[in-house]
Amino acid sequence: MPGPSRALARLLLAALLGVLAVPGSLALSTSPAGAAVPVEPSWGKTAAPNGVLAKGCKKYPYRYKLTLPTDDWEVDLVIKDRRGNKVASAYLLSDSEQPQGKRWFRLCGPTTVPGKFVIRAKVSSWDGWEEDERRLPNSSFRLRRR
Repeated sequence: MPGPSRALARLLLAALLGVLAVPGSLALSTSPAGAAVPVEPSWGKTAAPNGVLAKGCKKYPYRYKLTLPTDDWEVDLVIKDRRGNKVASAYLLSDSEQPQGKRWFRLCGPTTVPGKFVIRAKVSSWDGWEEDERRLPNSSFRLRRR
């Protein structure tokens, strides 16, 4: 497993390139602009149970399980409500997370629209300096009012 210095170097490099890049002048990806990241079901899954929105703020659980080709990975996870608005997110790193686990996101009932929520996860896996980027299949769950 790589040390924290490698993950830090990747994050700093990405930040530096983001600051220096003028839109349209530097191609940072091998795929065409706007190209969809392919879904790879064999790389893992996410799940969350259905539930009831609390009157106040509450933590709600979700699980993830990764079966990746390498031990060096990052996951950008986003939870969206039925309108497509992002209501929670997480960034998981192989340097600090296990390939499977349980995490929580926080929602406040009065400001959250009940209904169907979707978990989207984009995974980057590295073999040396070669990056492979895929999406896990979307998963969904429902939160209803009392």
